[in-house]
Amino acid sequence: MRKKKKTEKLEHLVSDISQWMKEIQTIPAVLADRALKVGALSFLALFLGAYVGRENHSTSFILWSVAICLFGMGYAFRLLRCGRKQEYETIEGCVCELKGRHSIGRVYHVGVQLEDGRVAELLLDKQYRFRLGKRYRFYFNRKGQSALFGIRSLDAALHIDSFYGAEELK
Repeated sequence: MRKKKKTEKLEHLVSDISQWMKEIQTIPAVLADRALKVGALSFLALFLGAYVGRENHSTSFILWSVAICLFGMGYAFRLLRCGRKQEYETIEGCVCELKGRHSIGRVYHVGVQLEDGRVAELLLDKQYRFRLGKRYRFYFNRKGQSALFGIRSLDAALHIDSFYGAEELK
């Protein structure tokens, strides 16, 4: 009787894990990659912070390292949950203009021609590199709003902190 319960629990655990793995495989690579990088950076901050805090006999330094790690891991899990539940919005199109790439500032304008002929202007961080004429899929946090309102400057301003990443399409 007891062996039967253990077998049932084990089977239930295996089915839950296989279901979770199927859900993980549906997450876009952009979101999974970003979650992996944030998680790894969080653990690095924890280990380095714990080491430095221990060497300097600073409990507050260790506690701050733990807080940073927990915040980063929470963000990574939120990204994975967002990908699993498809709580993101995508914009697909061809990059038709790049403005401000070599000027001073943190962001630059990327003009994306959508399939219906409209041009969407996105304000993106300069760490992302895009090439003219290439097709990309841009991932954004939905935030309960539509990705494009039709007003170019408003669309660009609303998406400055909601950009998850982009992937090049063939």
